[in-house]
Amino acid sequence: MNAKSLWLCAALVCSSFNLWCAENALVTSLNGTAVFSAGTATGTTLRPFVKLREGDRLMLKEDTRMQIVFFGSGRHETWQGAGLLGIGSAESTPVSGSLKVEVKTLPAILVRQLSKTPAVEDVSRTAMVRLRSLPTGGAIDAIEKAYADFRHQASPGDRSPELYLLASYFELREFGKVTDKLDALEAQNPDDAEIAKLKVLYTAAIARANAATKPPAKE
Repeated sequence: MNAKSLWLCAALVCSSFNLWCAENALVTSLNGTAVFSAGTATGTTLRPFVKLREGDRLMLKEDTRMQIVFFGSGRHETWQGAGLLGIGSAESTPVSGSLKVEVKTLPAILVRQLSKTPAVEDVSRTAMVRLRSLPTGGAIDAIEKAYADFRHQASPGDRSPELYLLASYFELREFGKVTDKLDALEAQNPDDAEIAKLKVLYTAAIARANAATKPPAKE
């Protein structure tokens, strides 16, 4: 096999690997206990704000309630009960158990921002997020108006509107607004483990984003 053929094979392998590894869903809320498995890896305890890939499996324990949003389809799933779920490219499929699901479709702009939430397993890559890809002129007003609309339409237990607002603030480097919103959420929900986890994730994300844009020290 010549060098060109080897290069083409390598490119195809890399392309396939990237496609297989693509993150296509986000756990936006988790109350109860679930076990996460990917491939042949041993199952680990699932945490909120983990990003999922096609082929992953989730074992929900009794009395668990979990919400997942799929980036490509905009499908918002709320699962309750005990059983095994398989993660597909655009939706979950119950494999066993007595799981019940409620489904709705979220607006594309909302889903796009949710996909930018710094997740549990990728905070080390947060500095690589494309910042200021949103239009800057009047962006804050537009974001906050959209958030108010999303919040009005969402159920009280759906945190998708808040995830939209935080990701949009972060993308515009409005880090003070991110911190203020998280502080307000924490004050409203002082014993909420999900809000506490979200605050940890964004604190780390902001620190890394600031470090990435800090000019190098002069020698």
